[in-house]
Amino acid sequence: LWDVYLRRFLKRYGGSRVERTRDLFEQAVDGCPPEYARPLYVAYAAFEETHGSTKRALGACARLARLSGPPAAQRLESWRFYAAKTAELVGLPATRAVYEEAVAQLPDAQALLAAVDFAHAERRMGEIDRARALFAYAAQLASDDSAAVWPAWHAFEVQHGSEDSFKEMLRVKRLVRARYAADPHVLAAADLRAKQAAKDRAAAADKAAAADNAPANPDEVAIDDDDDDDDDI
Repeated sequence: LWDVYLRRFLKRYGGSRVERTRDLFEQAVDGCPPEYARPLYVAYAAFEETHGSTKRALGACARLARLSGPPAAQRLESWRFYAAKTAELVGLPATRAVYEEAVAQLPDAQALLAAVDFAHAERRMGEIDRARALFAYAAQLASDDSAAVWPAWHAFEVQHGSEDSFKEMLRVKRLVRARYAADPHVLAAADLRAKQAAKDRAAAADKAAAADNAPANPDEVAIDDDDDDDDDI
């Protein structure tokens, strides 16, 4: 309801009633459940960017990112939105504070992705050593070989590294793999995934076998291809 009302209000008044529009946005976000607040904060930030100030626009982005109610994946996207707006409006170096807070606030799986984003930002700023350190930090949050940090770090070392730095990346990967291989919780989770995969394969095989052995349709009409017999009747 607020989303519709605010769109109509902005279409009618644009930036001519800034304080009134801010008041409406504040009422909207205050009364909205966190998991549904993203469109309101995005619109709020866009309004401030166009008719208000950069500081207020980034403030709306920060408030969105710091919401604790939404699912972790949605929270990560909100932090990414905040970082992107910060880079656009203030400059890439200012994103450091955003990424640092994101890595500290998010659960490990999403913090890893935020750390990889942070590493890419440092690389774009020419800070190769800082980027490498961030990849190493992200690796400590990885749970297996499929984690997003490994292909990103591998590509980074191919482009910017040396033989020694590449070997160091492989060493860290082996350490992470060994650590999680010895963790009973990780082993139990892997065993559960393997059992579920086996059950899924068995079910698929049973379904295929049932289809192959299905009886013929009892209502099927046999068609005599011998047209000559029909002509003799």
